Formats: sequence, structure tokens, C-alpha cells
Amino acid sequence: MAIEGTHGLWADLAVEKPGQNKKTVHVLGVPYDGLASARKGAAEAPSEIRMWSRHITPFTEDRTDLRGLQLLDHGDIVIDDAQVGYAEVERVVAKLTDPVVVLGGDHSISIPVLREMVQNTPEMGLLWIDAHPDLCDSFDGSRLSHACVLRRALDAGLDPNRVVMVGVRSWEEQELEIISKGEMLVITAAQIAENGMAFYKTAIRDRLAFSSSIYISCDIDSLDPSVAPGTGIPDHGGLSMRDVLATIGCVAGREILGLDIVEVAPPLDPSGVTVFAALKIIMEFLGIIARQKG
Repeated sequence: MAIEGTHGLWADLAVEKPGQNKKTVHVLGVPYDGLASARKGAAEAPSEIRMWSRHITPFTEDRTDLRGLQLLDHGDIVIDDAQVGYAEVERVVAKLTDPVVVLGGDHSISIPVLREMVQNTPEMGLLWIDAHPDLCDSFDGSRLSHACVLRRALDAGLDPNRVVMVGVRSWEEQELEIISKGEMLVITAAQIAENGMAFYKTAIRDRLAFSSSIYISCDIDSLDPSVAPGTGIPDHGGLSMRDVLATIGCVAGREILGLDIVEVAPPLDPSGVTVFAALKIIMEFLGIIARQKG
């Protein structure tokens, strides 16, 4: 059901054609949840996030004015067959030279995005915010499962030493061998609860400092289910919104490739707070880009 907005699409930031005097951010929806292993519903997230973006303002919480940005929304890539559809996602992402916000969909939609990012920017860093490592080689009979996303990125050439994982707290046995190598910086939700997010900011920045540019993959289940219940596999003991925003803030001042926000399942949260959690993350991410010089 469409809801009349108090603002335009993307809090008045959406444009049909780019202007010359504003920074551009692309938006791409991938409404597909065919590779989610549990509850469905993430395919409905792009439309819901867009609809409710008309009810937020073009300012971040620190009063950064986002109106120096222009958002080019390319609509959705509708997928029936993952192999075919993900090739199209990769093709579209390859054409975007400015930062992109990708709206999932289950986390598997990040596979083609990351594959293209890694191929185009071999020295990229990845900030992975998720309850799960998604390092399975195959899961539920598929190597494109949402539990295999980071494994496929490593296969594509992503350097594990350029990966920072934040908020993880659930593990499959086949993931533990990769984790145990110690190449990736892994900061669990339990560690953050014990020491506070501020304790880890320097470590995150230092690890990402060796990368040419940064991409952020944010699974909404990184948040505790009390904050974001509308997701396929909620896992308790998760991050607060403050934790997630502080984590994303660690990329300030760096070249940013983009952000994906995935696993938001509106049918599983009639209150709508999970969609608004996703919007909060997106808008504060846009604030980081707006504050960049040049």
C-alpha cells in the first residue's frame, strides 16, 4: 500500500538526471530472496524502503545537510534465475563510477556486487557487518546461498587481510577453518558488548587503512532482533544501532565504493521498525559521503 510522503523520494534527494554541482550516489534495488535458507520476505524490502524514504528529512542526526548529494535511483533488477540475474547485476554495477547503495533482497544479492567490486578494485577493503560470516562453500545445496557470500568474494580475489567483520555471533562448522587462519579481523557482538564499540574503532580504521577504497556490506541481522525483528534468521545478542553507526563511521575520510543493506524482510515485522532501521543506516552512510571534501 502506497503511503503519501511528507518529502520526495529519498528525502528529496532523488533526481532524474544528474547535475554538475552535486556529488552523485546511485541506488539499485535487487528484490530477490530465492536463496534465503529460512524465512522469505526480503524481496519486498526495496519497495518498502523507498516508500518510507519519503517520510524522512535530508539531514543526518548531526545536522549534516544531504542536499549537496543527488541520488540516481536505477530502480530494480528483477530476478527469476539467480545465475542469469546476478550476471545482470554485475553488468549494471560495472557501469557505476560513483558510490552505490544496493537494496536487497537476501544477502546473496551481494555476490555479484562484490565480484564486480573486487575485479575492478583488487585492493578494496570490505567492512562486513553481519551476525553471520557467510563463509560457507555451499549451503542448502547452493554455492550462491546467502550463507556463501563472503566465500564467493574471497574466491573472486578479495584479500582476507582487507576484511573486517563486525557483529558476528553465529557459525557454521565449515566456516571455522577460514576464521581460524586469523587473516580477517573478526570482532564479535559479544566483544563489543563487553568492551564497547569505541574500543575497536582504531583497530577497524587501521586494518582498512591498507585498502585503496572501502565497500560496506550490512546485513540487518547484525542488529539485535529487539531493534530489527524483520529478518529471516534473527540472532539474539546482537548490535545496537549505535554500534552499527559507529562501525560505519570508521570509513569516514576514505574513498567509498558503496553500501548494501540486505535481509530486511518487511512481512516479518508489521511494525515497520526494521525498514526504518535500514533507512537510518542508509542516511547516515550518505552523511559520510556528504561530508567528504571534493
